[in-house]
Amino acid sequence: MPETLGKGIPEIEIPPVESSAEAVAGEEVAAMEPPAPPVAAATAAMVVPGGLNAGLNGFGGSPAPLILDKRVRVIPHAVDSSVVEHYRKLRTKLLQKRDEKPFRSLLVTSANPKEGKTITSLNLALSFAMLPNFKVVVVDGDFRRGSLGNWLGMDRSHPGLSDVVEGTARLEDVVLKSDQIPIHFILRGTARVLDAHRSQFDAHFRKLGEHFDLVIVDSPPANLLADVQILAGSCDAVLLVARSFVTNRSALEKAVQDLQPFNVIGTVLNASVETRKKYYYGYY
Repeated sequence: MPETLGKGIPEIEIPPVESSAEAVAGEEVAAMEPPAPPVAAATAAMVVPGGLNAGLNGFGGSPAPLILDKRVRVIPHAVDSSVVEHYRKLRTKLLQKRDEKPFRSLLVTSANPKEGKTITSLNLALSFAMLPNFKVVVVDGDFRRGSLGNWLGMDRSHPGLSDVVEGTARLEDVVLKSDQIPIHFILRGTARVLDAHRSQFDAHFRKLGEHFDLVIVDSPPANLLADVQILAGSCDAVLLVARSFVTNRSALEKAVQDLQPFNVIGTVLNASVETRKKYYYGYY
């Protein structure tokens, strides 16, 4: 896999996030699928004065009926502490990149579906949220098959980015929050947007960047939809996710080639295997 990620694009490996100590063999692949939408929503979270809303000037977020399944493989449920360390390393590398060339919005994509871009987006946001006074929002930019709401255990009735693009909702009204996680998020929404244009995203992402330290946009797969090119053009930087033993060389090279016009700052190797009784990570 390392040789497929050349052309000056750095790479970091992230091992699978175990959901519980009783994880059985073969569960890893299944767990990468987003959970099914919940039948019923939990009680809405309460607003914490001076907490997530501090300094957001109208973008404090509406309380969200979030049901975070403990089987969902996010940092708070990681049994192996090395997973948290790997995301911290990725966070550090991104901060170094930001020092070299500042960016506020980061598009996270992959060559094909089911390669871990949504869980990478969530865990990366949670890692950044560990920094003091660092405000993060995750945006579901996949209008067709966006699964951020499923990962967070929310139903599909909430307005989101597609409704803002359609003009039926205001940006500040679709920003959500929950006491269960220290990040804000925007779901894909309920409107059908069949032909998106860059002009529909530029101002919205720029506005979010004025209120949050980092805007992470979870996009569709790069090799399947033209939407990725549009979203990438509206974001300051792009992070490409690959999955061990799933992403093939030709698919990854095509994604890298298609994203060349944009600021691709790195590639994440997701779900790396255990080697020599420990996880190895690093840049090639």
